[in-house]
Amino acid sequence: MLVNIPVEEAWELLLNITTPLQEESVPLIEALHRVAAVDLAVAGDLPPNYQSAVDGFVVHENDLQGGRELLVGEALGPGEIPSFSLNPGNTVKVVTGGILPEGSAAVIPEENAELKGGFLFVREQLVPGSNVKRQGEDFKKGEIILHRHERLTPGALGVLAAFGQEKVTVCRRPSVAIICLGPEIIPHYCTPKAGEVRDSNGPLLASLILQEGGRIACLEYMGKDFSSKNGVDKLKNIYEKADLFITIGGAFGESSQQIFSLLGEAGAEMLFWGILSKPGSHSGGGIWGAKPVIALSGNAAACVVGYHLLASPVLRKLQGLPADLEKVPAVCVDKYKKNGGDRRFLRGRLFVHEGCLKVKILPGQKSSMMKSLLRYNALIDLRAGHPAVEENSMVAVIPLCETVSLH
Repeated sequence: MLVNIPVEEAWELLLNITTPLQEESVPLIEALHRVAAVDLAVAGDLPPNYQSAVDGFVVHENDLQGGRELLVGEALGPGEIPSFSLNPGNTVKVVTGGILPEGSAAVIPEENAELKGGFLFVREQLVPGSNVKRQGEDFKKGEIILHRHERLTPGALGVLAAFGQEKVTVCRRPSVAIICLGPEIIPHYCTPKAGEVRDSNGPLLASLILQEGGRIACLEYMGKDFSSKNGVDKLKNIYEKADLFITIGGAFGESSQQIFSLLGEAGAEMLFWGILSKPGSHSGGGIWGAKPVIALSGNAAACVVGYHLLASPVLRKLQGLPADLEKVPAVCVDKYKKNGGDRRFLRGRLFVHEGCLKVKILPGQKSSMMKSLLRYNALIDLRAGHPAVEENSMVAVIPLCETVSLH
């Protein structure tokens, strides 16, 4: 087992044992934010035919030059298919999205139409194609609208719905077991007795996992069974439920040895313990069967930082998504006086101001504090031996939310 390794090495070890999950077919309306397992192409042209873009009157190509009086014929209603071709000198009223008769070249909006005695007066020259939706001008048959391993957006679902697609082939959602090891930890909805502590990490991680596209297999509390055969049996009973196992707490000192013993007896093997990071240094990773196991600190901020550095990339790879810890440069609007020491990850708020990417260091940076977690959406990566951060200096930032605007 490796000890106290760089974050990137730990990340690589975990990704090397992680295999993307199989695909499944889900109803279109349940596919939002799921990951496409195949390239998604449109089944035909959109629009499928020559249509009007407005309510108005259609004009033949020979009548576009202006100075014409056109005889108004019977109107075409919504969904009505023309049974005739449009002849020069004639016009018919059409509706938005209505199919245009053969020979149509432009449409005069109803509000601009000059009508008198059953005639439409075309005073000025019209541009061919005005207020007309041409066949396939939006999408051509076979055009790829979303590539494999991209998340499905509301817009993509709307396009697929326009072609009548009922189901979408997506990657299966990773199922995650969260296991709280501390014997003093109780569910958040319980009233603690003396010496007991409500669990905040479990619900916090659960929300991050759901946000990342995973689902929660179980939130298990070991309690007094942490160091007994009952604890091993509990672990074995949840093995089939999950694709990824995350333990919380018991990650420091003698307790860490109990984790090794507990996981080892259940059939897991730890690959590394300790990463060169503050907070989150007391984190580990291993393999159980063919499934990844990640051990995180019980301190709130350390637990969250460890999640983003180790668990989030694994969750993404399980779904076939890029798993890189992408970094971007940003202007830090605050000071951070501490310098030197280990590599440090500060919780920050990433935003765009006056066309520039900026980041704010949030209050409550101790590993045990939760205040910085209220509005964070990025980690500020300070290298080992870093100098103090000065106001308006450039820093490396890991964005944590796919919806953060970087431009």
